[in-house]
Order: sequence, then structure tokens, then C-alpha cells
Amino acid sequence: MKRPTLLTQVLAVNALLITATVFAASVAASLHSDPIIERKRFLVLVAALMAMVLVNGWLLRRRFAPLEELIDAMERVDFGGRDPRAAIPTANVEEVARLHRAFDRMLERLEAERDRTATAVLKAQEGERARLARDLHDEANQALTGVLLRLEATAQDAPPALRAELRETQGVATQAMGELVRLARELRPVALDDLGLGAALRTQVDEFGRRAGLVTTLSIPLAGLEDLDADEQIVVYRIVQEGLSNVARHSGARTVRVDVERLSGGTVVRLADDGTGFTPSAAVSGLGIKGMRERAVLAGGRFYVDSAPGHGTTIELRLGQAA
Repeated sequence: MKRPTLLTQVLAVNALLITATVFAASVAASLHSDPIIERKRFLVLVAALMAMVLVNGWLLRRRFAPLEELIDAMERVDFGGRDPRAAIPTANVEEVARLHRAFDRMLERLEAERDRTATAVLKAQEGERARLARDLHDEANQALTGVLLRLEATAQDAPPALRAELRETQGVATQAMGELVRLARELRPVALDDLGLGAALRTQVDEFGRRAGLVTTLSIPLAGLEDLDADEQIVVYRIVQEGLSNVARHSGARTVRVDVERLSGGTVVRLADDGTGFTPSAAVSGLGIKGMRERAVLAGGRFYVDSAPGHGTTIELRLGQAA
């Protein structure tokens, strides 16, 4: 059963008190009174009662209006944005103003805790990626190299029939080594640490186009990307990486274009394809949109998706003042 609102409860109690007071006064005044005069007096009292209830309701509604507006503003809060605070009208009631200030302080604490937690989680993820990349390169890759050397040595002294099988096994091991190197680069791109974001993006886009058989285009500024801090560079790289992965798995596109623009105090990264597209509001979790948006928020930016069935998809990351 739905509970009545606070305004309804206060208005009902006030109406009951007013009615009881008027009824008691009318009973006291009706003692030893003329019936005709009493009926007129009763009608006047009823009219006065209705007027009092209406005026009381109007005044209470005006007093409770700031509280209703504050509740509506709380319900509109978007915790997915960088600044979740909604526009709240200026309160003209001290209690509502205090509630407004307390709500703002709570949002500030939640935002600070969210940023702290997200930073810790993403840094832990990048640390784990780097560790796995080192293990793949230093241990698994070296083990496969040892296997290849043993196979080569064995094949030299093996009978001709067995030698062909050993050569085939060498080919499989070589292919596995190439796949391990690719995985290690995706987990922690060496070019990002050694050569910077621009070179890492070129390598990523070129290898993706060659591996997926798509026409890829990359447009980046000649300078300025080195001004981005480490977190921003990782966010740009990972969002482009996830976007390209989505194109290969879901879009059915033939061409992909990646544009990086340096604006006044900000950076815009845009990835567009000519694939099948989808409805963003009904996007499945496998597209990784939530993760990309969280990465963008962590770096102080915003993430947008523009897509429609049959019209391709464009994702956009805005950092700095461009956000």
C-alpha cells in the first residue's frame, strides 16, 4: 500500500483540527439559538472551513515545493558523469537548504571515493597486464624457443618420414610464438612505453587492419600527444583497442577510421566504422561500452556513442577542456 505524502499527512491533520475546532464552536454557539439563524451560521462556518482548508493547502504546497524540487533533482543525478550533481533550485527554506548542502557533501564524498577506487582498480589492471605480458615474453616465449631448437636438432638426425612431421610441428610452434608475442603487445604495448602514444596507435591500427583484412585510416597530430599524462595515454590506447576489437567482432565493417585531434586544452579521439551499427540504448554488455565510459571518467573525460542499425558506429572520447 502506497504511503501518503508528507504534504497530504500535514494537510489532513490540519483539516481535522480546523474541522473539530469549528464544530465545537458551532455547537457552543447553537445552544439556545434560533433555528433559522443557526442554519445561516452553519453555512457561514462551512464556507469559512472550506476557505481555511484551501488557503492552508496552498500555503503548505508552497512551503513544501522546494523539498519536492530537491527530491526531483536527487532522482535526476547521473552517477555515470564526471560531475554527478544535478541542478538544484535555490532553496528559500533553511531546512531544505541544509538538506541541499548535505546532499552536495555526500555526492562529493561519493565522487572522491569512486575516483579513488576506480584509479586503484585500473592501475591494478594495468599492473596485472604488464606482469602477464612479461611472463608471456620471458617464460612462455623462451620455453617455445627451446622447443623449436630441440625440434631443429632432432629433425637433422631424424629419418625422412619423421623429419616432415617435425618440420610441421616447428611451424605450429613458430605460429604459437607469434601469437604469444601479439598477446603480450596487446596486454602491454612496448611502443607505448618506448616510443609514445602516437607510435603505439599507428602500430595498433596497422596491425588490426592487416589481421582483420579491413581498410584502416589513422589521423593523428604531429605533436602534442606527449603532453597527455600517463593515465590519459593509457585511456586513449585502451579505448581505441576496445573499439577496434568491437569492430572486428560485431560490426561487419569494411573500413575503419581513427582520428585524434588536439584542441585548445583538450583532446578528442574518434573511431568510426561503416558496419551494421546498433541501438546504443539496447547495447549488450559484450560491447564493453560501460568499461570504456568508466575509463574516460577516470581520466576526467567523457565518452559518447553514436550508432544506428545500418548506419555504422562512431565512438568518441573527449579529454581535458574538450570534455
